[in-house]
This record gives sequence, C-alpha cells and structure tokens, in this order.
Amino acid sequence: MDRLPLDGVRIADFSWQIAGPTCTRYLGALGAEVIRIESNRRPDPYRERSISQFINQNKKSITLNLAEPEGLALAKQLISVSDVFIENFAPGVIERLGLGYAELQQIRPEIIMLSSAGLGHSGPDMHQVAYGTLIQCFTGWSVVQGYPDGEPDIGGIWTDPMVGMLEVFLINAALYRCWNTGEGQYIDLSMAEATTMLLPELILDYAMNGRVPQAMGNRHQSFAPHGNYPCQGDDQWIGIAVTSEGQWNALCRTVGCPELLEDPRFADALSRWQNQEALDQLLAAITRQRDGLELMEELQRAGVPAGAALPLNLFWDNAHLRSRGFFQSYREQDEPGTRRELPTVPWLFNGSREARIDGQPRRGQHNGYVFHQLLGLSEETVEALAEQRVIY
Repeated sequence: MDRLPLDGVRIADFSWQIAGPTCTRYLGALGAEVIRIESNRRPDPYRERSISQFINQNKKSITLNLAEPEGLALAKQLISVSDVFIENFAPGVIERLGLGYAELQQIRPEIIMLSSAGLGHSGPDMHQVAYGTLIQCFTGWSVVQGYPDGEPDIGGIWTDPMVGMLEVFLINAALYRCWNTGEGQYIDLSMAEATTMLLPELILDYAMNGRVPQAMGNRHQSFAPHGNYPCQGDDQWIGIAVTSEGQWNALCRTVGCPELLEDPRFADALSRWQNQEALDQLLAAITRQRDGLELMEELQRAGVPAGAALPLNLFWDNAHLRSRGFFQSYREQDEPGTRRELPTVPWLFNGSREARIDGQPRRGQHNGYVFHQLLGLSEETVEALAEQRVIY
C-alpha cells in the first residue's frame, strides 16, 4: 500500500459516544495516527455496545483522568505533539477543563480544534441536551418521516454517524489550510444545523412557497409511481422510482401491463401523481406476484430505477460489493488471534480500496507507547501515575 493521504498526521481524540469516534475512525483509515483518550473513571457507554467494534477501528487508546491536575498536564503534552484535537462534550465542559481553543493555541499555535455539540457552541439554546433522536425532532426530520396521518417517526437519517463523516471533510479542509498557511483553526459544528442541511428541497419549498412539509411515506412530492411495493415471500419489497415518460413506458411494458399506458388517469406525470393511490394499488398487485431480485434486474435492464429491499444476509453476500472488496477481514487488537470481517471504507483510490483497518484497541492498550515514547516519561513515573489513578 502506498503512503496514505493522512500519514504523519496525529489526532488527539477526546471525543466519545458516536459522532466523534466515527470521524476519527475514518481519519485513521486515511492514515492518521489517532490516539483516543479514555478514562476508567468515566468510561464511554458505547464501549459496551457492538458498534464499538466498528467506530473504534484504526486507533490507539490511552487512559487519562482529566479531573487530576497531572492528568490535565499530560493531556496538554499530548496536544503539543498533535495536529488535531477533537471533542464533543457539552458546551463549556472543555473550557472548564482548561482545554479551550485559546489555551490550546498557547500550547500549539497551529492546532486544529473541532468541537461538535447538538446546537453548537453559541446562541441562547446551546446548553440544551441534544442527542441524535432529539436532534431529529428539533430539525423537522421526525415530522416528515413516516406516513400521512401517522405519528412523527424517528428514522431516515442517523444524525451521529452522518455528523462524524462531515467532520472528516472539515478536518481535511482545515489540514489543507494549515499546510498552506501554517495557521490553526477552530471549528464549531452544530449537529442540528448539519442534519437540517439534508432537507434542502423541503426547506426551499417552505422558504419560497410557505408550504409546511408533511409526512409522505415513501412517496415523492412530484413523481409517481414512487415507493416500496410488495413482492413474493414474507416481508419482501422492491423500491421503484419513475421520474420520466421513458421510465414509465419501460415500467409498464416490463411488468406486462401496457394497458396502463392508455389509461387517462396515468397519461402524464401530473396525472400519475394525482392518481397515485389507484396507481400504487395496481402496481402492488403486479409486483406481489414477482420475486424482488429478479424484478429488480429486469427493471434495471429496461432503464427503470428499482432496487430490491435486501435483508442483511443478501447484502452481506452481494456479489457486487464483494467484487469491489468492500468487506475485508482484519485483526482485532483487543482480542489477539481474533479476526473479524466488516465493511471497510466507501471509496477507492486509483481503483484500490486503500485504507488502514485495525481492530478496536483495549482501553489503555497504548499507554506505554504514548507515555514512554511520545511524551518521554520513565517507567517509574508512569507506574506512579497509574497508582495515583492519574493514568486511569
């Protein structure tokens, strides 16, 4: 593997839960050395969940008690030899610890600091508690999810990992700027604002026309047929999205109902949209007799956007994903001798899926490397700090 894009970049990762660790997982895959700061005093609750095996890939882990002055001093030492500092505590916490951006600039002027919080780090509501599900409600996502006349539904977008991937973009942009100017950067990321940016059409419709969006199920505000339709078997579905006359003609001929082309209710896009209740019933009666995967392939060959709703076992064994090397086996750090297979990264560099994938480290697994090699502490000092629960 050639040199990865972020080889030589060191990340001091003070984040926890999902958003921040998702970001640093991808930064590590891009070659950065990610050092995750954890604590047995206040462990990350997501360490006990299976998602931890994914979001903690490609990292080193140390334990540090930031409530102790010596622990805070060691944190500052680590930051002084790092390029990026990432945290996602509630607003004000990191400043009270003495690790705000102004303090970090004194330690390392060119440091890049990214802080993410539910509603950002300014404004009258910045201290409100805001987890991913609450953000979905706050931003309007839950109102437009689900079906007409139903209750607001949580789903459609998982705020935390989406924000984590946006953070990857921001960090890379800040690194590029730093490499060209030598200047650091403070990035204040609002998870709510980031989530809202995934509703562009609905926001524009309200801004221009004053229409308040409502839940539409799987339907589209302009096109029909557009939705999930039942197939043979138990809970089998196919998604079909027709957006042009050519696709409509191809759909009718492929599923064997050319008579629909002569039905005045479906004569054009507007007519189909206005009569989509009847259209969906007719289409569902046809798709219910077909195998979802076979119908998907037929429709795709005919130029009709369609996708079978794959259960996880079929997704896992999908020949296309396998041919691209999306799933790879890797060695676990916290369970020597154990190998797992998981998705890697969703990109190819020059045709190759170049990424560094290492398993999740044990909490504190790299205390020796960081405190001895990077920070130059003696074994006696490290042992004493461990006994005092500073390295803890």
